[in-house]
Amino acid sequence: MFERILLPLDGSELAEISIPYGEELAADFGSELILYHSRAPGPDELKHVHEGYLDRLVGGIRQNIQGSNAKVSLKIQAGEPADNICSVVNKNNIDLIIMASVGASGIKMGKMLGSGTDHVCHTVPIPVLLIRPRVNPVPKNKKRLFTQLLVPLDGSDLSKKALPVAEKLSSALKVPVTIFEMATMLHQYIAYGYGPFIDYAKMDAAEKKEVEEELRVLNEEIRQKGIDVDSIVTLGSDAAIEIEKVTETIGADLIIMTTHGRSGLDRWLMGSVAEKVLRYGRVPLLLVNARAV
Repeated sequence: MFERILLPLDGSELAEISIPYGEELAADFGSELILYHSRAPGPDELKHVHEGYLDRLVGGIRQNIQGSNAKVSLKIQAGEPADNICSVVNKNNIDLIIMASVGASGIKMGKMLGSGTDHVCHTVPIPVLLIRPRVNPVPKNKKRLFTQLLVPLDGSDLSKKALPVAEKLSSALKVPVTIFEMATMLHQYIAYGYGPFIDYAKMDAAEKKEVEEELRVLNEEIRQKGIDVDSIVTLGSDAAIEIEKVTETIGADLIIMTTHGRSGLDRWLMGSVAEKVLRYGRVPLLLVNARAV
């Protein structure tokens, strides 16, 4: 699935938080892990410094992945990082990008988070795993970084395009996956023309029941593939908040979702939800460009 994994690094410790995740996935999939550094355009008088930096990291990674079929290589290129990453992906058959959500300056990246991340996530036709700096580091006694996957859905076909990635990860890593959908509370739309004598509690219950049936069917389809799957439906008004609650409840350590979904009174826009989850969430987020799948 992930034969070639690209790990962009900018020389900062913040960017290097992605390395353990690259090591684990490369070891599990027998991947080639490519450490990538984008330097300033023009003559590179510090070429030996760039190479020395990556060589040091390569040595440590090779130690950590020994015993697996994974291998590690490095690539240095001049130019603007975000554009270079997209070019490298297209020319080198990259299957996955793993990168930190902050760079050397500590400033959040992308329209979602400040600079180039949004450009990469919405341009490359492959999944992008974004690692957020953790307030509390991963416990040292935790043997695996990924033990429980969470896939938020919104009922749209676009949001479901995250499922094949989650299914393959679940099978390869031998970890369970939970599919989640929020049933939208209708009482918030009173100001939009609903009458005062509507039984909103009854309508909310009906909405939740409908979503539960959708996930029951989907759950069964996934289970028939031999995947350990569960489903959760909550009633709420802010999908990002509900995703965080479910993440905490089930102990998920990876959220997998698409960059787009369906909007409307009864559903939520996956793009804006992904932005909130990425900005305020505590666990890594694997974004699948739904329009490129």
